[in-house]
Order: sequence, then C-alpha cells, then structure tokens
Amino acid sequence: MPPLPHDPKIAGLLDEIYQSAITPALWESLPARLAAIAGGGAWALQLVRRGGLRGTVVHGVNFDPALMADYPDHYAVMNPWLPVLRRTPVLQLVHDRQLVPEEALLKSEFYADFLKPQGDIHRSFGMVLVNGEAGGLVISCNHAPGHTDTIGTAGSQLLSLIGPHLRRAFDLTRLVERSAMQAGAQVMDGIAGLHACFALDARSRLVASDVRADALLRRGDVLKLGRDRRLRLVDDCANAALDDRLTREGRAGGGFVVPGPGGERRLARLAPLPRPQSIAPLEVMLSADRAVAALIITEPGQTYARDEDLPDLFELTPAESVVLRELCAGLSLAEIARLREVSPNTVRNQLCSLFDKTGTSRQAELVALVARLGV
Repeated sequence: MPPLPHDPKIAGLLDEIYQSAITPALWESLPARLAAIAGGGAWALQLVRRGGLRGTVVHGVNFDPALMADYPDHYAVMNPWLPVLRRTPVLQLVHDRQLVPEEALLKSEFYADFLKPQGDIHRSFGMVLVNGEAGGLVISCNHAPGHTDTIGTAGSQLLSLIGPHLRRAFDLTRLVERSAMQAGAQVMDGIAGLHACFALDARSRLVASDVRADALLRRGDVLKLGRDRRLRLVDDCANAALDDRLTREGRAGGGFVVPGPGGERRLARLAPLPRPQSIAPLEVMLSADRAVAALIITEPGQTYARDEDLPDLFELTPAESVVLRELCAGLSLAEIARLREVSPNTVRNQLCSLFDKTGTSRQAELVALVARLGV
C-alpha cells in the first residue's frame, strides 16, 4: 500500500528531515527510514562527482556489504543508469527504463557483477536532490522486478513527496552553518582582542569575519578579496602557504609570516574548525562552501591590555612579557621566533626564565596560571 501524505510515519520522517538541518548526523538514518516506510528496497544516497563517476561517495542500506564496499571505486563506473540520472533536472523522479533500456542493462557487467548477486535488484528509480560544485547528490532505490507493484510504487510516491523537503533541508543545513560562523564572528567582535579573524572555506573564500578583519580588508595593504570572495594576501609566499594548508581543508594548521607595508611583519595562524559529523556524501557536498579553518592575523606594534601587570607581578623583562602573551594566544615557540625575528634558542631561553620566575615547569601550566590571574 503506497504511503500517504497524512501517514504518521511520513510526518515523523519529515520532522527528522528538518531536524537534520541542525543535526546533520540524522542524514545517516535516511536510507533506512525510507526502506522501512516503502516496505523494503536497497536505498542509497550518493554523491556523483563532476567529470566522471570515479570517486563516487555513497551511503546505503540493504545492499550486500562486501559489494557495497567496492562500489565507489569499482562498480560505480560500471553503472549505466547513474550518469544519465546525473544529467536529469533536479527533483525530477525518474525510473530505470526512462534512462537505460532493460535489455542493455541486463547485458551489462554492472548487472552481472553487482545487481544480480544481490537478488536481481535491477529495477530502479531515483532523483537528483542537489547539483553543486562537488557534484550531484542523488537518492535512489533498487528492487527486484517482482516488487515493482509494492516497493516500486510505494517508494516512488514516497520519494516524490519528500524530495523537495530533502532539498530544502540541505539548503537549511548550509544556511545554519553559515549563520553559526557569522554569529561566532559577532561574538569575537565583543572580545577585547588585537587579532583579525577570518573564517574561510577550502578554496580560501570568505565565509565570515570579525570587525578587525573587516578593517584590515578595507585597508587593502595586506590582503583583499578577489574573484568569488577569495581571500588573497598581497605577499605571494604567504599566499602559497595559505593555499597549501587550505588544500588539506585546514588540517595542517600552523603559522606563517605575512609581510606588510613599511617592513611590517604579521604572524598568520590557520586553525582548523570543528564541523558537524554526517554521512560522507553530505560531508563532501557541503565541503565546497563550508568554513574549514579560521585565519587569525596579528596586528604589529600593539600591546595587550594590562601588559603592565605582568612585569610588576613576576618581575618580567619586556621581551619575556611578550613571549608569555604570545604563548597565551596559542602561538608556538617557532612562530614567536619568526614573528619577533629572533632565533628559537632565544625564545626557549626566555621561556626557561618564565618558568623560574612564575614557579611553573610546563607551557600548559604557565598559560593556566595566567588565565587564573585574569591578566
């Protein structure tokens, strides 16, 4: 019996679909929920990359686990149905015979090696939910010919009903993430700090920024926004360092020096941003415009608030005070040395002096002490 719009199971599914905009992990249960409501079928949510089927990312239920494990790198490129589906209009429900003649499918290696061993599940229907930079997000169902009037009918009606909601939930997921980034930037605006902060995606496009970052952009002598809102540093070597780290989606992190006008030297630090966990197809689809890292750029020639308290409290030299403050800002000894244009040994010696004067023995202990004192 086909599911109806007023079916409580459909209402519960729609609730979960929209909750997934806030909790992307709920996308993981989608294929199983669809299979349960439709009465069965092997359901898959997959991302088909642009320019070919290699590298397809898939999440599915009711497929043979061993065959499914080989699908992205082996069977996806054999699938005669998928590339045609990928070119259909978004949210248009299509069936297998609309795209590939059954006779051609049954003679294919994909049918012999992948579909037939799983119970001859060569009947299919599906829909493209989203087309984007990363590729197309496709949802589909495979079932045996004998289930055309049951699973085929119920599943087709179900997918037609919820397809627009899935598309909307994906758009909301993307919007929620961008709103969270902007809200984070607004919080940073209210913190008395001296660092400019930019939230960037994997292609160095600006997602959010705080007021100090906006001011640095307006000046245009250190960095600027290029085409498609890509953040570009004026110095080529600094640009190369930024791009190298972002190519790895911010996982590299670390700092690098950014030269400025008049011989000024700023230290830029790239910090990977945490991201909500979800199934792989959705993760890859969102990664095209998701903020993956925060770029933090120091302003030269400025002092921290209440710097005068540190020398009085611990009898620190001006250089030791600067080292302590930069350690508290999260910089490594090597980064401090590059920023101050001194040798790493000089900074290490100053750190040892800080340990002696504060009665601490580790960097973490030293930073915690300063945090407790509130200076």
